[in-house]
Amino acid sequence: MNRRKFLAVTGVAAAGVGGAGVAGVTRRESTTDRDTEPASRQDRSAEQSHAGGATETEPSLESRVADAAGLLVFTYDDSPVEDYTLTYRIHQEYDVPGCIAACPGLMETSAAHLSPAQLTELAAAGWGVLSHTADHRVLGEIPLTAAAADGDERLAVDWNRHGDFEGDPLVVSDEDREVPTTVAGADSDAAGQYIELAEPLDGPISDAGTVRHPAEFMQTVLERTDAQLEAWGLDVTGFVYPYTRYHGVVEDVVREQYDAVANHRYGGGHNALAELDPTTMQRRYIETDKATEAELDAFMETAADEAVLAIVGGHSQFETLTADRIRYTIETALEHDLAIVTLAEALEALDRGLQ
Repeated sequence: MNRRKFLAVTGVAAAGVGGAGVAGVTRRESTTDRDTEPASRQDRSAEQSHAGGATETEPSLESRVADAAGLLVFTYDDSPVEDYTLTYRIHQEYDVPGCIAACPGLMETSAAHLSPAQLTELAAAGWGVLSHTADHRVLGEIPLTAAAADGDERLAVDWNRHGDFEGDPLVVSDEDREVPTTVAGADSDAAGQYIELAEPLDGPISDAGTVRHPAEFMQTVLERTDAQLEAWGLDVTGFVYPYTRYHGVVEDVVREQYDAVANHRYGGGHNALAELDPTTMQRRYIETDKATEAELDAFMETAADEAVLAIVGGHSQFETLTADRIRYTIETALEHDLAIVTLAEALEALDRGLQ
């Protein structure tokens, strides 16, 4: 179905409600209150019943994927409030789900993020919930940019996000040794970024070294994240690596905790069904600075023509993920007869041979 015919059938305006985004990753200004509630499927059904109309039964997974050319999963990171005020509203227009990679610690402390009630509403409407760590904590290892001497009180690093949380335990290692230490902070100077240490480093590390959290600490972070989400009555059905930092010991830790990962390694977002390992899947970003409309068209065509599970991702709080871009991506998928499902639904459909 071409785009013009699709819009005529659905009655969705091509112009949308959002203005074009600008290049970059600045946070979108939201004028919608955190507690504003768009009508859910349940609300609409109740309104139909009150008005004397028939209440529709939710279609089964079998019926949703039976005649589809392929499967597509939408993932949205960080659980900003825009996932509710923007992304959820647009997906409702097409009655298709997405997945929220949630940071429940941030949700409990910041009005810039979803409230627990909002995420619960999304889940009740058929959305998937994935772990993104409670506080958006980077877990993968990060390279050093210079050797560290015995007694040093800072580490020169490629990126200093491991220094975000004072008191976090770290392991600095190279081919010869592992040295435990503790975060005191992070900063940068003319030489680059660095992590400040709470105590002098107990041993030298070569410039080929890396820094990471201990495996036991990573496991605690993941367990605490899941416990927060499950306390709200939510099922955690997979994981998204924060900052797409996935190298090192964390891969084994995540694989032990979760059956599915949406962003293991950078890739094109087409996950071949032959010998699919759900813990090593990749996704394609859909922000306007990450993909053109032509590239999204080609992506959906491949998803329909080849035996793959397609996954896309985005950040609703970025100005580069506009309402128009979300609509375009959904419409292009539907034009190519792709069934838009959650990550858990996609894996269930494949496991049951529905696709």
